[in-house]
Amino acid sequence: MLRSVRMSMVAIAVVVVLLTMQSGVEAKKKISKRSHKTTQGVPMVLVRPTFTPDTSDTPVRPIATNDGLVMSSDDVVNNAGSARTASSTPTNRGGIRVDSVGDSSGSDKKRKGQITIDPNVPLAGSLIISEFRVSGPSGANDEYVEIYNDSGANHTVSAVSGTGYAIAASDGVVRCTIPNATVIPARGHFLCVNSVAFSLGTYPAGSGTIGTGDATYATDIPDNAGIALFNNNSGGGSFSLANRFDAVGSASEANVLYKEGTGYPTLTLFSINYAFVRDECGKGAAITVLGLCTISTPKDTDNNATDFYFVDTNGTFAGAGQRLGAPGPQGLASPIQRNSTIGTALLDATVSKSGSPNRVRDFTSVPAQNSTFGTLSLRRRFVNNTGANVTRLRFRVIDLTTFPAPGGFADLRPRTSSSVVVAGINDSVTCTAAGQATPCSVTVQGTTLETAPAQPNGGGFNSSLSAGTVTLGTPLANGASIDVQFLLGLQQTGTFKIYVNIEALP
Repeated sequence: MLRSVRMSMVAIAVVVVLLTMQSGVEAKKKISKRSHKTTQGVPMVLVRPTFTPDTSDTPVRPIATNDGLVMSSDDVVNNAGSARTASSTPTNRGGIRVDSVGDSSGSDKKRKGQITIDPNVPLAGSLIISEFRVSGPSGANDEYVEIYNDSGANHTVSAVSGTGYAIAASDGVVRCTIPNATVIPARGHFLCVNSVAFSLGTYPAGSGTIGTGDATYATDIPDNAGIALFNNNSGGGSFSLANRFDAVGSASEANVLYKEGTGYPTLTLFSINYAFVRDECGKGAAITVLGLCTISTPKDTDNNATDFYFVDTNGTFAGAGQRLGAPGPQGLASPIQRNSTIGTALLDATVSKSGSPNRVRDFTSVPAQNSTFGTLSLRRRFVNNTGANVTRLRFRVIDLTTFPAPGGFADLRPRTSSSVVVAGINDSVTCTAAGQATPCSVTVQGTTLETAPAQPNGGGFNSSLSAGTVTLGTPLANGASIDVQFLLGLQQTGTFKIYVNIEALP
């Protein structure tokens, strides 16, 4: 738990909303892998939120997600029991209640992996910088750059010149090369790390070679410097706007080739476990913005200031906003977003989303586990519809009410949980999947908050939770299901939301 000075979705969603859902949709600009784009002085401030229990019992409408996978009802978590859930008539997809998201203008289609096609080159997916940092608790060289294939097709690297694509800093020096013939899977990642001091090599989402990334470098990227991805590694005049895929840099970066828009806010850096993460929900990681996520792939409006948000494991203010979260570097061997092919349902569909056993409130106070006001357990059944065995299953938090939540909003801390046996389930589908008749008892598997980095204050934005029983030796077969619980510590009660992406291998 944070000290008093530092208190600081599918996808599945627990989007708890007292406001009308937002209907806007971010249209995303994409480029073909070959059709390139042409065209220290601030002190650390730690804010303590007001710990005022919200005992209201206000009816609100059920939630939904943009991909039709629901985890819980919009509601208020308080110290007087669960709130009522209002009635509504949402769309039904596969027995899961959802609302439609998007708009009728067609802009929704632009953000679902479509790409611009250059008639002179083969079809290929777009690559963007999805997460990075340029220092860390191990010093100036504790840094990485994560590349994401923002399309529905695998991308095979084929540079216009040289031996691959270059990840370069604004000094014009190549830090990493993505070699020719490298295949970056659809929705997959490539990880470039500084081998001198990279401290996140044991993160379960890291690349296949622990501690090294998919490519390495040993020259520091200066604080607040720009970074760009180019279609070649020849350098010189080949590093141009016409040959650039993507760029990110701070407002203080003078070279516009190495940033987009105004750049992210300039940081005053010190030894913190931080990262800049590309928005995957559409709310800019605003803790108090409720409603559904409005995008289903990472936001790319060509403005770093709005496309990325800042997280760290202490909820620190370093000049670029403040929210509890964690770095989560991903590489070629990491699980891939599978929102569209792994279905989700209530553990017991004969009971409301806010009722037991789908949602269970425990008032036991355990401050040492970031659960001063008890816990909230959310239970769901996930179905493997990928067409193959799943050997790894996890969930990444992309929207959350957490520190520093103001009064009236819950401060949720995702945490590791154990399996629990749940009896009295009357859902015939859940019971059949468990090989039983109704009513039945099933084992609901816990999830593990993935580290490194250490997250002593609990999980937050960009944290990931794994289903540890799904492994290479014990895969989740195609068509099979798994019952899972998400355990959230409560450091403050009030209106809450949580939205996660499903990630899986293969």
